[in-house]
Amino acid sequence: MGKTARFVMKMVAAGLALAALICLIVGSWCDIAEAIEARKERRLRAKESADYADEELYL
Repeated sequence: MGKTARFVMKMVAAGLALAALICLIVGSWCDIAEAIEARKERRLRAKESADYADEELYL
């Protein structure tokens, strides 16, 4: 009976750890999405500004 109880406790602990990981991902999903969006905007801005000849604008 001791082995069964230990196994059940390990399964409960694994389930709780998985639930905590899922809650962490869902809770921070908004921050992750904002970071991805900001990175996309920076990349687009960098590509767009690379088209201009800035040296000629300030002469």
